[in-house]
Amino acid sequence: MWVFIVSLFFFGVLCCGSGPPAAATSSEAYAQLRLLVEALYEIDQKYVTEKQDRDLIYGAIRGMVSSLDANSSFLSPSEYQEIQAGVKQPEASAGMELSIKDNILTVVSPIEGGPAWRTGIKAGDHILKINNQTTRNLTPLEAVKKLQGPPGTKVKLQLIRNGFVKPLDLELTLEKLAVPLVAHYQLEEGYHYLRLRSPQEGAAAELQQILRSIQANASPKKGLILDLRNTAGGRPDDARRIASSFLGNDVIYIVKGRHSEQKQIVKGLKECLVLKNKLPLVILVDHGTAQAAEVVTGALQAQWGALLLGYKTFGECGVVQTFPLKDGSALVINVAFCYTPKDLLIQGRGLEPDLPGPKKDPEEQPVREDSKDQEKPRNLPDVHEIMQDPLVHQALFQLKNWGSGRAIQSPGERSLKKNQAACFHSEEQEITKISILGDQEHSLFQA
Repeated sequence: MWVFIVSLFFFGVLCCGSGPPAAATSSEAYAQLRLLVEALYEIDQKYVTEKQDRDLIYGAIRGMVSSLDANSSFLSPSEYQEIQAGVKQPEASAGMELSIKDNILTVVSPIEGGPAWRTGIKAGDHILKINNQTTRNLTPLEAVKKLQGPPGTKVKLQLIRNGFVKPLDLELTLEKLAVPLVAHYQLEEGYHYLRLRSPQEGAAAELQQILRSIQANASPKKGLILDLRNTAGGRPDDARRIASSFLGNDVIYIVKGRHSEQKQIVKGLKECLVLKNKLPLVILVDHGTAQAAEVVTGALQAQWGALLLGYKTFGECGVVQTFPLKDGSALVINVAFCYTPKDLLIQGRGLEPDLPGPKKDPEEQPVREDSKDQEKPRNLPDVHEIMQDPLVHQALFQLKNWGSGRAIQSPGERSLKKNQAACFHSEEQEITKISILGDQEHSLFQA
């Protein structure tokens, strides 16, 4: 997975670091470098066509970094220079969160209501080609650039999807995303459905406005459904403010580095607290629930007593650091992982639901020869369509039977600060104990 913003960014820290002293690296590791030098010599002398030494070295570094984890990457001098110069917001985009998974460009989640979502692109789709060019040798930055541009630009994609024998060929139109980040419906009296489409900047403010309107309403408040399916991206501070709407200054997540002293407990902001009383809460999750949404999920499960319903989440929450190299290139590597308040590791594992959704084993799906039966272009669902969703129906059932089958803590009314605007002027908590200060960004990239 790549680390950057386009709105492409690491859920971590993008900053500069210095290399370790030579003594810190084992002599055995240096001895193994002889193999690399030997291989470089043989290729340089005997490969059928001449290759630039720099290309070979860069290829070796990329291979080495790819053996670490999905977050770590190697940036060429031009890529690193572009990041340092700052990333401009695209005119228009495809509207999906992407990752490099198993060395293939993969859709983590399409943003609901965006071009990719309306075209029928799904979480887990592997992108093989963009405008007839293979994505295999593209850097993440190059791939993202091809999925952004002026509004109205047509982009052809070739995808591979579980259950399909042949690749799917789709075409979408780039747009400036203008979909509300949070949707709210009252499904039945007292039962509210909240859909967080993307946990990016502005989502916390929209969510808090909705929660305040629910709280101000005189009608009974019986339970909440928070839908975080196919919700990916966002920064640590976005996750913190969203979770703080429910939890105030409770612990939101924990960051742990390689050594025991590299630990930071990240708490919420009490000025962001909206709900005075705990309500029964069911969170809908799936494989497209990633990063900021996973942090929110883990925090609410641990601190609020929320019930998780659906499928295991994506498993992405790392802290990265950028180490510049002498030729202007840079290494970006994971230096810490995120844990829930229950001390559950998110990175690479994901969060398991308390109640699983219907089994969706790809091996049991009917094999299709072509894409004739793929989904037609979609529109945003209305309340009637939402009520037909099996997981929403199951969530409602759980809420209605909450007292009989599941205990929930009721700490009583909590104090709220009158000035909710202070929530968005609070300074972001620094991860000081990891010794990697800098702007915290997220690690999926948005195209």
